[in-house]
Amino acid sequence: MIQTDMQQQLPITILADSRFSSSLKPLLTQLEMWINFQTLKADWFGDEACILSFEFTLVRTIEERAQDFKSENWVVKSGYAYSYDCKSLKTTAFIAVADLLESGVGIELGIKARLVAVANGVGAEHGLLGLSL
Repeated sequence: MIQTDMQQQLPITILADSRFSSSLKPLLTQLEMWINFQTLKADWFGDEACILSFEFTLVRTIEERAQDFKSENWVVKSGYAYSYDCKSLKTTAFIAVADLLESGVGIELGIKARLVAVANGVGAEHGLLGLSL
């Protein structure tokens, strides 16, 4: 019997900080599929020499990760922070969720807006078509 690797690595992954419940896994998977599909629709992967990758991590607040922002070139905005490495084409990003829960905004929509903001911030550097909700 021949086995194939059905778990091919997607260019955009979404994880949750270890303090979050594992019950978030279905939401993380849904968000990951959604953002990967948005970038595919916008033809972000047309040039194989320039495939951007993103590793998003959901955190309660951006402030709790502030120590990470001193080591590299970080863009810190309200609700998210990211660092883009132009050599590896990899972005590491943190998406805050506590303020979304407090404001009563739909958490899924709020997270999507922040995912798109980070992706568009990096994608614009490469002249890629902007993503939308």
